[in-house]
Amino acid sequence: MSNLFKAEDVKSIDVISVSFMIEKEARHGEDAPPLLIQKRDSFAVGVFDGMGGAGATICESSSLGVGHTQAYVSSRIVCSSMDKFLQNCLPAEDIDIEEMKAIIKRTLSEEKEKFAPKAISSLRSRLIREYPTTMAIVTLYEKDNSYKVDSYWAGDSHCYLWTRNGFYQISKDDLEEDNDPMENLHNDAAVSNCICADRDFRINHKQIDLSKEPVIIISATDGCFGYLPTPMHFEDMLKRCLKKANDEEEWKKLLMQSIQEVTGDDTSLALIGIGFESFGKFKNIMALQSVSVVGKLRDLESNITSQKQKLTKMQREYEQIAKSGWESYKQKYLKFINDDNNANA
Repeated sequence: MSNLFKAEDVKSIDVISVSFMIEKEARHGEDAPPLLIQKRDSFAVGVFDGMGGAGATICESSSLGVGHTQAYVSSRIVCSSMDKFLQNCLPAEDIDIEEMKAIIKRTLSEEKEKFAPKAISSLRSRLIREYPTTMAIVTLYEKDNSYKVDSYWAGDSHCYLWTRNGFYQISKDDLEEDNDPMENLHNDAAVSNCICADRDFRINHKQIDLSKEPVIIISATDGCFGYLPTPMHFEDMLKRCLKKANDEEEWKKLLMQSIQEVTGDDTSLALIGIGFESFGKFKNIMALQSVSVVGKLRDLESNITSQKQKLTKMQREYEQIAKSGWESYKQKYLKFINDDNNANA
């Protein structure tokens, strides 16, 4: 998938971009490689997380071969269809959501008609979806002295906006329960809406108008943020890795390492920063202040880990002393049980 345009297609302003996809199991990751588009006056990032639990049925695909789940196939073909759609319609001040939805439905319908599943999932039928995937796309359109930022999503992958004034989630998870992002980290609710081939779905949309200033748009699947202790930790991770990095490639590597240390899932992330003169200026503006509350939480986490290690050591020592003590104590303690001659005490 060729998501990057030639340099001459991008305006003279400097653009910072990072994108990656990490598979938990090589060649079987159900996140698609992220979408990242840079065009004159318009930019887009997007991620697609195939829902393996609901879409575990094995299928065949003309573009992806055999032996993959419908979740794996869905994330990739929906990503490809949205890449083509956005490449064709950008730059554009407004995007037709109904056309976006129609293209996705047609893409999945054609795939479903061409290839019957090779195996049937053992999950209960009400939980099964055909070709299920999340979607989280952010577009930015530059006009005069302002930016128009649009967030499009289905499911629980996230869209973010990052300016010097703050870090913002600009998508709301489609969940069976009305959990806020913090609650959902610790009480993971079922997804109530996702892109799929067998049921109707909706594409949510939010539009934000900004003054023209340095800005970053981000899309991320739940493997990037869902294993962190709080939503604040995601912003803090981005900033801490940025402080250590000397360029985009190093920032990318540090982010991948940090995510892999905590996640138990496939991950994909794409971001574009617009309006920065250099990576150094970008770093100075966006990594200037860390999230103070997370620093306090990290100190407490470190102390908790240290205390847990001490308790583990004490527990092992307790068990060893108890075992050795019992070995010497039980000889007398079980004297009459073990003595067949009922000897006197």
